[in-house]
Amino acid sequence: MTRIDDILELLTNFDGISRKFVLPSIIDKLRLSSYKGDTPHSLGEDSAAIGTNSDDFVLLTTDAIVEDLCLGHPRAAGFNAVLANAMDIYAAGGTPTSFAVALSYADPKIGEAILDGLITGSHTFKIPIVRGHTNPRSSSTYVVGSATGTVQKNSLLTAGGAEDGDILVMLFDRTGQRGAHYHLGWDSVTDRSSENVVKRLSVMNEIAGRQLVTASKDVSVAGIVGTAAMMLEYSGKGGTLELNAIDKARPKDIPLEDWLRMYISLGFLVATPLSHINNLKKIAQAHELSACRIGVVDDTREVKLSLDGEVRVMFDFTKGPVLTPKTGHV
Repeated sequence: MTRIDDILELLTNFDGISRKFVLPSIIDKLRLSSYKGDTPHSLGEDSAAIGTNSDDFVLLTTDAIVEDLCLGHPRAAGFNAVLANAMDIYAAGGTPTSFAVALSYADPKIGEAILDGLITGSHTFKIPIVRGHTNPRSSSTYVVGSATGTVQKNSLLTAGGAEDGDILVMLFDRTGQRGAHYHLGWDSVTDRSSENVVKRLSVMNEIAGRQLVTASKDVSVAGIVGTAAMMLEYSGKGGTLELNAIDKARPKDIPLEDWLRMYISLGFLVATPLSHINNLKKIAQAHELSACRIGVVDDTREVKLSLDGEVRVMFDFTKGPVLTPKTGHV
C-alpha cells in the first residue's frame, strides 16, 4: 500500500469520524417524526437558525463532553463545553448571547472543577451563563452545554451551501500547541486573553457580513477530513481534499496523519468562490488567522483524497447516507 492508502485506512477507522455514521438514521427520524422536524437551517447545521419577526435569526446549538474528559480533566471539560458551543455559533456567522448547562456528577471535587471551567469559559468567550440543571448524586458524570446567539438574516452562514467549483479554505490560528488533555487537539486558546480569542472568532462575523462564503463549519472532533465530508454531504456535493496542500499548511511539529484528524480550536472550514479568496485571506490576516486552500467542491457526490498525484475515494454519497445528509436517504 502507498501512503495515501494508509491515510485512507487511518481516517476510515478514526473514531471522530466513525461515530458520526449513526447520524443519518437519527436525523431522519427526528426530521420525519418530531413536530415540524423538517424545518430549514436546523438538523445537520452547527447551529439551528430560528426565525423571528425582527431582522435577526436566533441561533441555538448544544454539545456534550465525553465522560472520560469529565472524570480525568473536569476543569477542561467545563471550559470545552463553552468553547464547543461558541464555535458553533460563530460558524453560523453569529454572536453568542447566552449559555445553559446540565451537570451530573458524584464527586463534589469534580463538580466544583467543572464549574470552574464553565466560569472561565464564560469569561473567555464573553457568554453569560443564564440557566442550568445539576444532579450531584449521579452514577454518571457529564456536562452538556447549550448556547444561543443572533445573526442578521442576510448574514446567516449554512453548512449546506457549497457549490460546484467552490474552493475549500481552512481558517485557523497557527500559534498553538497539541492539546494537554486531548492528543488530537490543536489548542490556540490556553493562556490567551478574552480579547485575543474573540478577535479571532469574530472573523466569521466579518466574513458573514460581507457574504464571501457559501458554506461554513467549525473544525470539530471529526477533524479536517471529517468536517469537510459532513459539509459536502450536507450540501449535496462531493469534492477533493488536497492532502499536499493540507500538509504544507500544517504546524510543522504535527505529523500530517495527526493534523488530518485534529480538533482545531479557533478553526473553521469554509467553501467560497475562487474570486473571493484574496478578500478572504485579507480578512483572516486582520484577525491574525491563516487562510489555507485545502480542496475543491464538485458535483460527483464523492469525497476524494489526493496525495502526490494519487486519488482515492473515501465516501460515495450516491450509495447512501454516511454522515449528515440534508434530506432523507437520497
